[in-house]
Amino acid sequence: MSEFLIVAQKVLAEKGEPMRPKDIVEFAFRNKLFSDNVAGKTPHQTMKAKLSVDIRRHGSSSKFIRTAPGRFFLRELIDGRRGQYDALPLMPPNEANRILVFPSKLLDTFGRFQGVTKNWKRIARSLLTPSCFYMNRLAAESDNDHKQILTYIMVRKDDRLLAYKRGTFNRVEDFLKGAQCIGFGGHVSEKDLNLFSSDDLGLIESAIRELKEELDLPASDLQRLYSGHNLRVVGVLNDDSSLVGRRHFAFILEYTVSENPLWFHPKRGEKSITQLRWLNLESPDFSLWNFEYWSQLCIREFFSRSLRTQPAFRLRRRARLRPPNVLFVLGPVGSGKSEATAILKEEFGYSEVNSGQVIADLLGIPPVPATPRIAFQEAAWAFIDGEGSAERLAQAIWSRVLSIDKDRVLIDGIRQRATIRSLQRLAGTRRIGLLYIHTPPDVAYQFFCNRQGPAASIHDFLALREAPVEREVESLIGECDAVLYNWTGQKQYRQVVRNLMQAIGTGRRKM
Repeated sequence: MSEFLIVAQKVLAEKGEPMRPKDIVEFAFRNKLFSDNVAGKTPHQTMKAKLSVDIRRHGSSSKFIRTAPGRFFLRELIDGRRGQYDALPLMPPNEANRILVFPSKLLDTFGRFQGVTKNWKRIARSLLTPSCFYMNRLAAESDNDHKQILTYIMVRKDDRLLAYKRGTFNRVEDFLKGAQCIGFGGHVSEKDLNLFSSDDLGLIESAIRELKEELDLPASDLQRLYSGHNLRVVGVLNDDSSLVGRRHFAFILEYTVSENPLWFHPKRGEKSITQLRWLNLESPDFSLWNFEYWSQLCIREFFSRSLRTQPAFRLRRRARLRPPNVLFVLGPVGSGKSEATAILKEEFGYSEVNSGQVIADLLGIPPVPATPRIAFQEAAWAFIDGEGSAERLAQAIWSRVLSIDKDRVLIDGIRQRATIRSLQRLAGTRRIGLLYIHTPPDVAYQFFCNRQGPAASIHDFLALREAPVEREVESLIGECDAVLYNWTGQKQYRQVVRNLMQAIGTGRRKM
């Protein structure tokens, strides 16, 4: 099912009344129900189209029903007061808009990966085979068993990258709406296949077409592109960390522009591209966190030498983080919370209350790893999903905070907003600070593999990250007083924790 339909089902079930697509989308973004990669200026139009097509395609078996012009509801919640409104038939989808896809399970045969790899030739030989075929784009967007092949093109001029701003709705983080991007491109289409592009199934032809559409290319560059100069594949990208990412697979290309003076002031070809400019990765003003995840992946992989951004932090409310305080350390599975907690305890005098241990005691079971994490997650969710359980957990956690005769206490691993709200009420006038650890999914996956050993798979990792008990964690980033960005892993991570505490004004206080 399309991500838009999954979100619509959640929103309509929660609201319990027919809604307009625009209202569904606005509620979903306020409550962080969409993944990172949902973009565009008119997501409500996409929502309307998805709902309409689902109703038209599945009829009475559709989960959705139109109750009035422009209003949708869940069929299972319909009552006698509301009937079905039959809209005029939609125009059939354009069958000519067929895109290149391959079975997603094919990735498992040669090692599914998360992120970017430069070893693209071996993968291309395995993917660009008879296993690929063309599927109607509308059908592909709701098909989770196949990956759509994209081109993702980085445009270079000397040591600079061409960057632009994307649409408003594209990030989990409230303060990163309108994230930046360095990739141009789109789907490899059936129309890209011709006599001269059969070897790569139209991959290069697709990249040229996308560059022509998205940028106003000088004539000299069009000539270079069609003669096969300065456009080359440099890697491939697979992102299974979101529902949208799981349906896409990108070939990363690099194009070096000509010496035409028009490139000093590049011009867009599409209105959806804004703030088009050359990016200096060595500028002190450069911030990797302003870029969408795929751009972050490419910058980290292909421009690591010129990239000065090490693991960094974003400080939003300094006063709440300054001791004496109770510090909440938040973040998803594999983010590095335990490492940050260890440093804060060893070097800055914090005493820990582990929320996982508190839940284990309440449930009467051993904590992780004595209880396998999946089993522990299931038991924790069964508990926390019960009425009044968030307050009960908060009371148990706060009781342990009060038992610690220290002015620096940290609580590690809270996962629900309701628990945080209850703890804030219990704290009264005591200072509470929220610290979020953001680690890109590819780095978090490596952490997971390091802990679990060679038998660990991306499927195991995603099962943990997407368990119901983890559902709210990523949305908490917008509420935190500081965010630690762990781009490169453990080597530099410990130092950035120290740098954050120094910026807050917290001196070391070893235990």
